[in-house]
Parts: sequence; C-alpha cells; structure tokens
Amino acid sequence: MTDPKQEIYDILYQFEGHESVLDVGCGADNGQLESMPAYTGIDMCFGDIWGWYNFKPSYYDIIIANDLFPNVDQRLELFLDKYLPHCREMRLSLTYFDEPKWYRATRPEGEVVTMLAWDWERLTQCLIKSEISDDVVIKYFDYSGTFPNGRKVLLVWLKGGLA
Repeated sequence: MTDPKQEIYDILYQFEGHESVLDVGCGADNGQLESMPAYTGIDMCFGDIWGWYNFKPSYYDIIIANDLFPNVDQRLELFLDKYLPHCREMRLSLTYFDEPKWYRATRPEGEVVTMLAWDWERLTQCLIKSEISDDVVIKYFDYSGTFPNGRKVLLVWLKGGLA
C-alpha cells in the first residue's frame, strides 16, 4: 500500500510543469520542484512570525497548501480571502478530526496555550463562510484510519479569481 502522505503529495503536485506554482508552507526543502522555472515556495515562517500573511502574492496558475490548514495554521479564512484572487486554481489538503483533539503550544514569551483542532463542522463552516462553496471540487476524500493520530484529510480544488 502506498504511504498516504506520498499519495496526497502525488495528487496535489500533479501538473504539467509549465504552470506558475506557489507552494505555501512548502517546508525548508522541496528540491524536486525547485527546478521548475515558475515554482515559488514559501515556508510557514516566511520572513517573520506572520508567515504567509506578509508575503505579497503576484499571480499564479496554481497555489498549493499541503497539510498546513487548519490545524497547523488556523487562519484558513484569511488565507482564502488573500490568496484565492491571485490564482487560477487552489489546491488544499485540509485536516480535521472526528473526536476532540487538542495541542499545547508555548508562545515565544513563554505562555502556554491549548489549541482545539478543527472538526468537520468547523472546517465546512469556514468554507461556506468564505463564500467559495460553489467553486469547491472535492478530488479525494477521507484518508481515515491511515494516520495514527486519527486525523482525516480532505483534498479540495478551488477555482481562483483568475479562472
């Protein structure tokens, strides 16, 4: 059986190679794509603690955010509002949990916070609130049972403002 993370990656990153691609949250090294002439990768912490929020997007054929929203970064709605107008197509892998799951994190100033991971209802409410529900195409759904922490993954393609 294929590793589910690799399978998700293979689906999201399937393109001809001549498209301009922005990969948000790409991590430190995405070597196989960096050779593409029109590939731009920005890490979650691009430039400062605000990450992608301060990045000034131009126009892209495809914007990808793989395994970033909503449980690594809970600013999905802000991301959609800012980036969707700048692409022809957006591809997202969105994670959620059926059962309550939370994380403890320590802020740089030392304060400990508890973050509740998103469930299906919160995830779909965000998509509906962003008024993109008519343009959502679910490519693949529910990799449940494959991740030890119980997360599920929803892959969605969104029509961007340049479509």
